[in-house]
Amino acid sequence: MRPTRRGVVAGLATLGAFVAGATFGARALNAVAAPALVALGYALVAVWRADRPGVERLVPPPGHPGETRQMRFNVDAGGRVELEDRLPNGLRPRTYAAAITGAGHVEYEMEYARRGAHDIGPLSLRITDPLGLIAETYRYESDKHVLVYPTVTPITDGTPLARLVDQAGMPDRQAFDRLREYAPGDSLRDVNWKTTAKYGDMVVTEFAAEDQGAVSVVGEATADGTGENADAMAGAVASLVVFLLDMGIEVELVVPGGELEAGLGDTHRQAALDLLARTPPGRVSDEAVARADVHVLADGETNVDVRGIGVEYTDLVGGREVAA
Repeated sequence: MRPTRRGVVAGLATLGAFVAGATFGARALNAVAAPALVALGYALVAVWRADRPGVERLVPPPGHPGETRQMRFNVDAGGRVELEDRLPNGLRPRTYAAAITGAGHVEYEMEYARRGAHDIGPLSLRITDPLGLIAETYRYESDKHVLVYPTVTPITDGTPLARLVDQAGMPDRQAFDRLREYAPGDSLRDVNWKTTAKYGDMVVTEFAAEDQGAVSVVGEATADGTGENADAMAGAVASLVVFLLDMGIEVELVVPGGELEAGLGDTHRQAALDLLARTPPGRVSDEAVARADVHVLADGETNVDVRGIGVEYTDLVGGREVAA
């Protein structure tokens, strides 16, 4: 417990009144000092007996740089509480302060500024007595973090990737496999209308695939002391992975922060973005690079190698300026 500024002033005034009363025998001063001393004693007891406030932090979901989310708290306190939250680099604002009386809800808007898994906190709650003379500050550490995905930029020129897409699971529409009953999500162009008209139920034609292998995407970045190369690599890899997944291609991912087995769909997309949000700069194994279908290297500039054909990442995204 510590005195507030008001408490310090009150304490000094009380001490001065007692000293003056003892020196000059001024009973009027003692009459002022005694109630002030009682008030300080009351404040000490009130704060000492107050329970530690309960706090529940509700962490917002992941997002991309430039997006905003709401940081929320549920606070359970017996009196007035001053709240101060601290955020790391990569999130804005760096600090937020508010006051609440009793149990209640606090929230504030937070901007995602930079890729990463950002540790949050600590949160401080400061309680005071009703007179504002004595305060106690409680500190709440957190093992939670806010996840900011890399920036995903649309691939506007997919020409360097066209052959890769064609060879990775695109069906050979001349190679008949079998007929089967229509299922939700099937393309209407695959409906066999002649057979459908004959039997009354919708039937689709399945074609044999040329290649069911996944595309291996590998990302590397040199350490530059600022993390910009890692951000650039993560953004380029994320854009390529999202492009391939949108094309219905299985994607395998290898970056310095870990590996992700081949997969499809929204769950795989989120897992890839989670991994890319956390990955540091660095290199991967020579074996992973050797078998990569797409290799991204960020070393001041971000270059992409597609099965031996080199291209600058900026060309794939239409020459636009790419945010890290």
